[in-house]
Amino acid sequence: MVDHSDGSDTTRLLNDQPRVKVLKYILIVFTIILTRLLFGYDRGAIGGASLGLLEKGILTDAQYSELVSLPIFLAVAGGLFGGFLQNIRGRKVSMVFSALTYGLGLIFCVMLENPSYALLFIGRSLSNFGFGMGHVTSLVYLLELTPQYMRGKVLVANQLVKPFGNSISGLVNLAISKTLSSSRWRLMLGSSILPCVLQLLLIIPIPMSFKWLYTKDKLAESRKEADKLYKDLTSQQYRKLLDINKDEDSTSISSSTSIQLTKKRPSKLNVSVVRRMVIVAVGLIIVGQVGGFSAVMYYSVQIGHTSGIVDGDDSTGAFLVSEGIFVANFIGVLISLLVIERLGRRKLLLISQIGTICSIALVVAAIAMVDSMAMKDNPWPKVVNPDCLVSTCTLCVAQPACGFCSVNTSLGSTGFCIDGNATRSISDRCEDHGGEYCSSDCHSGSNTFLIVALLLFVIYFSIGLAPIPFVIAAEIFPQHLRDIFTSISISTYYSMTAIVTLVFGELYPLIGMEYVFVIFGILTCLGFLFVVFLVPETKDYTPETMHELFTRPWCCSSSVEYQSISQNEESEEDVRA
Repeated sequence: MVDHSDGSDTTRLLNDQPRVKVLKYILIVFTIILTRLLFGYDRGAIGGASLGLLEKGILTDAQYSELVSLPIFLAVAGGLFGGFLQNIRGRKVSMVFSALTYGLGLIFCVMLENPSYALLFIGRSLSNFGFGMGHVTSLVYLLELTPQYMRGKVLVANQLVKPFGNSISGLVNLAISKTLSSSRWRLMLGSSILPCVLQLLLIIPIPMSFKWLYTKDKLAESRKEADKLYKDLTSQQYRKLLDINKDEDSTSISSSTSIQLTKKRPSKLNVSVVRRMVIVAVGLIIVGQVGGFSAVMYYSVQIGHTSGIVDGDDSTGAFLVSEGIFVANFIGVLISLLVIERLGRRKLLLISQIGTICSIALVVAAIAMVDSMAMKDNPWPKVVNPDCLVSTCTLCVAQPACGFCSVNTSLGSTGFCIDGNATRSISDRCEDHGGEYCSSDCHSGSNTFLIVALLLFVIYFSIGLAPIPFVIAAEIFPQHLRDIFTSISISTYYSMTAIVTLVFGELYPLIGMEYVFVIFGILTCLGFLFVVFLVPETKDYTPETMHELFTRPWCCSSSVEYQSISQNEESEEDVRA
C-alpha cells in the first residue's frame, strides 16, 4: 500500500481532523452570527436615529445619553438568563427567544411617530435583553459546532459581522438622510427588523448542538446531529469533537443508529484554576471596554458633528464620518480574522493595545490643536449663557445651548463661545468681526487630523481588543462550566458597555473630549499590564485541556495542580440506541 502523505506532522494532523459539510456549515454559521450582525446594525441605526429624535424634540441630549446606556444593563440580565435557558432548553431555543425579544422591543420603539421617553426606554430595554441572550448563545453555539483548527477564525468572524452591520446601517442612514430626511428616525431604526426576521427564518433547519445533547445524555441524538454537520465522521473524530480522549473509556461509536457509550462525569478542577480562568475571562472583557470603544461607536454621529465635516444643517458629513468609523471597525476585525491563527490571541492583543495607546495620544493631540484657537476673554460676556463660559471649542459645541464663533486673525485662528440659542443679531456680530458661527462643530484645519487619529484608534482597537476577549472567554472553560461562566463574561461586557457609554455622555460636556480620551488612554495602559502578566496564549489548547495553562504560576502566585476524580468515583452507564 502506497502512502500518499508527505509525512509531515501538519499533513497528518489535517488529515485526522473532522471535516464539515461546507455549504451547510456556512449556512449554519451565517444564521448564528446574524445575532451579532443585528447588534451592530442596531447600534448604527440608533446612532443615525438620534438626529431625528433630537431635532423633533422627542428626546433631549441627556435622555438620549440615558437611552443608549441604561437599557444596556438589561443585556446583563439577558446574558445571565441566556446562560440558564440554553443550558435547560438548548442553544437553538435560546437563539429563537433572543430574536423574538429583540423584535418585540423594536416594535415598541417605532410604532408611534412621537413616542414618549418611557415607551422608547421599554423598547430599548427589551431589545438589549434579547442582545444579551443572543450574544451568550452565539458564542457557545459556534464553539460547540466548530472543530478546533477553525475555532479562532469562526469566533472572530462572529465579531466581524458586528462592524459589518454597523457599516450597512450607516449606509442605510445616509441613503435615508439624502433621499428623504435625517428626521426619518423611525425608518432608520425600524429597518433593523429585516436581519431579525431573516434569522428567525433560517434558524428553523439548523441542527442542535451535539455537545449539549451529549451532556444531557441524549447520545443517539448527539451523534445524529453531528452527522448532519460533518461528513464521513469516524468514531475517533467524534470523540475528538466531544473532547474525549481515546483511553478515557471503551466507547464504541459506529454510526448514528448504533451507539454504545460510556458516559463520564466531568473532571473536577481545582478552585484556584477556575478562579484564574474567571479572572482572565472577565478581566479581558473589562480591559476591552475601558478603552472607550463602545462610546465612540454609539456617539459616532455626534463625533462627526464635532469634527467639523458638516455644512450647515446638512447632516451628510456627520453620517460619512460615522460610516468611516464603522468601516474602520470592520477592517480591523477582518485583519484579526486573517492573522489570529498565525499570531495567536496574546500577541494580537498586545499589538492592538500598543496601537490603541498610540492612537489615543494622536487623538488627544488633534483635539488640542483644534482647541488651540480658543480665546480666554469673551467680547460679549453679558449675553453669554453661563453654560457657555468655557475656553475651548470642543467644550463649547458639546454644550447643547452653545456655539463657537471662529475668528481668523493675523496671529492665527481664535474664537469665543456664545449662546447657541442667540438671536440673529449675535450671529451677525460674529460675522461682523470676520468670524464664522459654528453651532455644532469646530471649523479648524486640524479636523482632518482628528478624523484620521480616530480611525486609527478604531482600527487598532478592532484588531485585538474588540474580538479577542470574546474568543478567549468562550474557549477557556470546559463543557460543564461553559454556560454559566460565558454568560457571566458576556454580562460583564454589557455592564461595562453601559457604564462607559453613560460616563462618556456625562463627562464629554463637562471636561471635553480631550480629557475623556486621556482617561481612556490611562485605562488602556493598565489593561496592557493585565495582558502582559496574567493572560496566557490559548491557541493550541482545547477547552478540555485549557486547565493546563492555569496550573502554571503567573505573576507572584504559586502553581496549582489539576485534580481529576479517581476511577472509583466515576459513574458509568451503557446507553444503547
